Amino acid sequence: MKPTNFFTLCIALMALLLLTQLLHAQPIIQTIRGNVYDNVTNTPLIGATVIILDSEPLLGASTDIDGNFSIRNVRLGRQTIKVNYVGYEPAVISEVLITSAREEVIEVGLRQSVSEMSEMIFTAYTRKDLPKNSMATASARSFTVEETRRYAGGMDDPARLVSAYAGVTTGNLQDNAIIIRGNSPKGVSWRLEGVEIPTPHHFPNGNVAGGGIVTLFSSQMLANSDFFTSAFPAEYGNATAGVFDMSFRNGNYDKREHTVQLGALGIDLASEGPLVQGSNASYLFNYRYSTFGLMNDVGLIPNDQELRYQDLSFKLNIPTKRAGVFSLWGIGGIDKALQPEQPDSTKWKTDWDSASFDWNVQMGGIGLSHRFITGNQTYIKTTLAATGIQNRMESLMLDSNMMTRPDMFASDNSDKISLGSYISHRFSSRHANKSGFTYKHLGYNLDISATHDNIPESYKNVVDERGSSQAVEFYTQSKYNLTANIALNAGVNASYFGVNKAYSIDPRLGLNWDINQDHAVSLAYGRHSQAEELKIYFVKDESGDTPLYPNKDLRLSAAHHFVLGYDWNFSNNHRLKVETYFQQINDAPGVKGEAYSLINFKQEWAFSHILENNSMGRNRGIDVTVERFLNNNYYYLVTGSVFNSRYKGDDGIWRNTRFNKGFVANALIGREFNMDDNNKVLGVNTRLTFVGGERISPLLVNETTRERREIYDDSRAFEEQFPAIFTMDFTVTYRINRRSYSNVWALQVKNMLGAPMYQGEYYNIQSNDIEMGRDVVVIPTLSYKVEF
Repeated sequence: MKPTNFFTLCIALMALLLLTQLLHAQPIIQTIRGNVYDNVTNTPLIGATVIILDSEPLLGASTDIDGNFSIRNVRLGRQTIKVNYVGYEPAVISEVLITSAREEVIEVGLRQSVSEMSEMIFTAYTRKDLPKNSMATASARSFTVEETRRYAGGMDDPARLVSAYAGVTTGNLQDNAIIIRGNSPKGVSWRLEGVEIPTPHHFPNGNVAGGGIVTLFSSQMLANSDFFTSAFPAEYGNATAGVFDMSFRNGNYDKREHTVQLGALGIDLASEGPLVQGSNASYLFNYRYSTFGLMNDVGLIPNDQELRYQDLSFKLNIPTKRAGVFSLWGIGGIDKALQPEQPDSTKWKTDWDSASFDWNVQMGGIGLSHRFITGNQTYIKTTLAATGIQNRMESLMLDSNMMTRPDMFASDNSDKISLGSYISHRFSSRHANKSGFTYKHLGYNLDISATHDNIPESYKNVVDERGSSQAVEFYTQSKYNLTANIALNAGVNASYFGVNKAYSIDPRLGLNWDINQDHAVSLAYGRHSQAEELKIYFVKDESGDTPLYPNKDLRLSAAHHFVLGYDWNFSNNHRLKVETYFQQINDAPGVKGEAYSLINFKQEWAFSHILENNSMGRNRGIDVTVERFLNNNYYYLVTGSVFNSRYKGDDGIWRNTRFNKGFVANALIGREFNMDDNNKVLGVNTRLTFVGGERISPLLVNETTRERREIYDDSRAFEEQFPAIFTMDFTVTYRINRRSYSNVWALQVKNMLGAPMYQGEYYNIQSNDIEMGRDVVVIPTLSYKVEF
């Protein structure tokens, strides 16, 4: 080779090496897109400015005629976004996580300023906890999908996430039922896209009415959503304890993006993108298949149960130029659980050891929503939806002769078709109103048979009913700004429930006073009513010649909520919130002359009690929250609640409720470590919880050992209490950003310290003695996710 050719080749190789290094050093960039709108009228705000704070050079964009914006060349990592529009209060969305594989899509609802233009002095608000619902006064906050993934103990489940909030506890580690301020979990209303839906969990209402193992749809589907713990706005009916108001996000209408996650609990597949390239229409879907049987196989769940589930969720969002925005959404889940009996009677410790069950659940819902903006101050939203559930449980039991006998059969085939519509109108910068109605057609086919106290000869049918009915709600609510810093929320919800021909008129009232930029006081009142589960109304009384249905005469349960709150934002990223509350519960159903009341309802598959509206309850307490929003790579959330929950049944004695745990304290803290120019991110999060035990009724010792089954002392209902428990949850995530995809490893450990779950006293067949049932369950979950 000639020297000149060799020299030329060396120069070329050096240039190629240099170019490779430069390409490698070039930072990975991403796009942020989204929509800016009026948070009352949903009108797109044209020409709003959106900027990335602290970007160099400054990055930003203006919204187009549809309120959409797009900002390109954004560096990876946490970014803070500021939105400004003339006549509106500016907003700051802090610490938005930007990754390499997915464009970040955000929606920002701006609040119109009450002050005259000449008097306006704007300070951007950064309160990430503020609810989306502008009519909420107290006991409400929003949560994000990113929080459900980040918070330790959340397990990507919104229901478990909110258990870290003040005033909220859970039943046990294996169930996501939530207990709000001492109320039964059955008092919580679950809503999706504005529609009331059945309890949206896998294996719903298994151990606790209102709970399950995990939410029916993946957290990857969620947009920012609201959670209410008391005195909720007038649009929410049929709930006495709290409201989950969840929404699905819209898919990315510009770029197709996909996610595959593999973990110990199964697989999770998601995809989103434009329906037609170049249009604003988008799709979003998610499919999950999970088998808890894997955890049984390795001994992490101490029983022989086999549990499997799968679910599918989707949303299509189709905006049009003149006909408004159409959204088609749906959820569906299939569950199956099996448990064999113990064939060796010498190993039986409880009656449950001799039992087997086969449980199958199919649940689904589909809805078509239409949003139409008319003028600049009004929009109308209408939704037609259908939901349904097929829930079948069959339990068999071996008797003393090892013969298989029926123990319980429960079949619930219910459906609901609902049509709801509301109009939201701003009369002025001071006054906005939202009024609407919901009509529900209820179909049911119920068949329940069971033994009494597991005595084979007592097996009989207790509910056998099929038919249809209806329920109707009307509501109107207004927000009126008395001054620039004093707002009044007022409304009323009127409902009719056709099964028992009961109606209720429930007023709601709230007052919020922003003393200054950092301090605010709120006062709220609400009357709330709720119908019971359908099977309760159709219990048969066959003591006479003709079957009677005495529970169909029950009135709706009612609860009066009073809340006084104080907020102090003592820095840009810190806040203190204190709420004290009182709740009066009236007309709760109970058994005549006894302590039994549905205020304490947990779960009874074969419910057979004859009830009257003869119980009342009182819940009072104080909730405290100290929070540092995620900033400079770390956050914390410390909550504490002290409460007292009491009730009086028809025996006239005031007692503790089952859910009067007395106190709960939570401490969450998390830290992110950014490496390699944010191309690698390590997240560490932990949660500590200290909570009082559930109340229980003691057993009658002599009667229990004589009858060889549990017999409770109802005259001492809920006098005893499980010990308080201290739990620790831990989550670590490791994200690696590449140019066209991201890898995310996650390890979540639930109950890391092995705290026991107390199940209650039971009769031990082997020892002929009474023992306390307790399990220790530690759930480690390892997963790998790729986004591309």
